Amino acid sequence: MNIIQTDQMNIVVNGSARSIRDEGTLADALEGQPYEKGCAVSVSRSADVMRKETNDFELVTPHGLIGLRLNGSPFAAMFRELSKEIAGRSIRWETSKVLAFGSFQTGIEVSRERSAYKRYDCFFSTGGFDPKTTYMMIARTSHEGQYGAAGAVFGKITTGRHVLDELREGEKLLEIRPLVEELVEKRSFVAGDLGLKLEEGMQVESFVGVSLDKRSPVSCEHFLVMTEKGSMDVTDKTATYAACSSNLDVSLIQEASGIREEGTVTVRHEGSGNGRIYLYETRRQVSNAHNMVGHITHGLELAKLVPATSRLTIVPDPRRIMVIGMTQAEGQKLLESRGLKQRRSGTLSDEALIVEQEPELTMEALQEAEIETLGAEAEKVNLIHLTEDKAPQTRRYLRKLTGLDHKPVGTMKVHFTYPEMPLVTFEGDPKDGAALVPENQFGEEALRGDIGVTNMSRPNKGLIGIRLDASDEFGPTGEERYGTNIAGKFVSDVAALMKDINEGDIVYVRESEEPAPRKARANSSKPGNGKKAKNGKGAKRGKAE
Repeated sequence: MNIIQTDQMNIVVNGSARSIRDEGTLADALEGQPYEKGCAVSVSRSADVMRKETNDFELVTPHGLIGLRLNGSPFAAMFRELSKEIAGRSIRWETSKVLAFGSFQTGIEVSRERSAYKRYDCFFSTGGFDPKTTYMMIARTSHEGQYGAAGAVFGKITTGRHVLDELREGEKLLEIRPLVEELVEKRSFVAGDLGLKLEEGMQVESFVGVSLDKRSPVSCEHFLVMTEKGSMDVTDKTATYAACSSNLDVSLIQEASGIREEGTVTVRHEGSGNGRIYLYETRRQVSNAHNMVGHITHGLELAKLVPATSRLTIVPDPRRIMVIGMTQAEGQKLLESRGLKQRRSGTLSDEALIVEQEPELTMEALQEAEIETLGAEAEKVNLIHLTEDKAPQTRRYLRKLTGLDHKPVGTMKVHFTYPEMPLVTFEGDPKDGAALVPENQFGEEALRGDIGVTNMSRPNKGLIGIRLDASDEFGPTGEERYGTNIAGKFVSDVAALMKDINEGDIVYVRESEEPAPRKARANSSKPGNGKKAKNGKGAKRGKAE
């Protein structure tokens, strides 16, 4: 008979048994599994189960269970040895002070001394001062007595004390059961090397699954935005939690709160660390500063083991519903795949870009019969390039204000425009703008298409502007050099933007990875250029606005 060698080994990946080639690697195990490149993975060797003897016993009676805890004395060791012999004995007598089970033979030392006993103490006594007739006694009250074995207390009744009042003479102690604690020793570690060779019986977890809490739609959306690319940074790690502090510049509201059990996911909505996401490893009490995001349904071991400065693959349930930035046709397809119906508005054609979605929050969208998608012609969605290295604070401010920090297409509302003005301004947020320190001020001149924000040094802090003509004195918001932070470049056609534009209009923008080519000064001889704007009426009105 020929035996076929399969050269396979059995492992468990994300809770499911599978076979891979002998001496297979972590990469083999992760094939087809939820996993983002560069994220941490937990690997566990076969668990060793150990049974640990405890000091707790259960006394089984006709009226229920009674819990007994031994005290560690030599008499407790005697009880442990005799427990099988004591089981099955009847209550020989009962008084207002004691219950006596027995008798049975021991080698206990006899004594005629009186001893003090506390209520619920368990001790040995001898009948007629003869160890051949030893009894197990339970004190119903605190008292002193002479029971033939001075101070032979071996434990105390801890649970089921009410059962003592129901027991009567002649009733049997049916069973004595020792309580054994099972200890599982799991040898686990975090791996990042996909070339790691696995062993037979190993267990692998590649992702953390999170079931979201519909009571906290805003907090859930924050979590979905942070994990939309399939992973989450672990920036903080303690014995209590793993946390992500990658985006603390968010505005959240108070939502559902509760006890933070093991596996609970929360987000802080106020105080220091507002916006920080927590994955809890141990139980913590309710905090009104934390909103409930959800609960870990898979990968708790991975969340516990992962160190700071690493990344976790995250699989949320449900996944985010976001069709902004897609075409109307693409949005319809995605919504239908999620069992949702689309209602188109604005530009209805299949090729139109979706610029707004209602409801925008995933947990609210799932409760609606249909999702409204507002479409616009592709040329109406303008490209902008934001500077990151030279103006990081200003870039964060603009992305937050426009909504580009959480969706592909953002909005800017026209604040002030006027024919032949050398700039157009958009509404800002004076509160957030108050934290904008001067950065990346323009050099020799501010060029056509430059996007700028008024910094904290000027009264109109937070105001956004686009320069329509070059100026060597004034920036995109009409401020001088020291009051202007250059945030980036308007990549699309500025002339098309300004066609029929009015105050209060909404301008749609999306980010471009590439900046627009730098252009020379334009139209310097025409009214409204940078130099004349210095004293021109339009520039003054722009600044005042």
